[in-house]
Amino acid sequence: MQKIKIYPNNALNMKSINFDEEYVDLILSGRKKSTIRKGIKSYEMGKIVYLTASSKPFAKARVKKAVVKRVKELNDDDAIKDGFESKEDLIKALKRIYGKIDDADLVTVIHFELI
Repeated sequence: MQKIKIYPNNALNMKSINFDEEYVDLILSGRKKSTIRKGIKSYEMGKIVYLTASSKPFAKARVKKAVVKRVKELNDDDAIKDGFESKEDLIKALKRIYGKIDDADLVTVIHFELI
């Protein structure tokens, strides 16, 4: 696992996106370039956010776009950008994180780039 960079306390005043520790290396290596959150989430395109794990900032990123879609509309490309091998692997992870996930549920796909 890569060393987590600690940012100053004022980092907590910025909007952040929190991740499980298991995703930090994928993000820092550039293999995870998006995150999928259950429900409709508001992230302004171009906004700078802190990426956090266990609520501790480890990187800064710029939101490229946020797209709302139904779970059934997710595809392998969404999964790969989120660091998974396939849509099936992505759905398994979403179920582990959120519990029940239905095809009709809305999710927000947040695309970001590290800065």
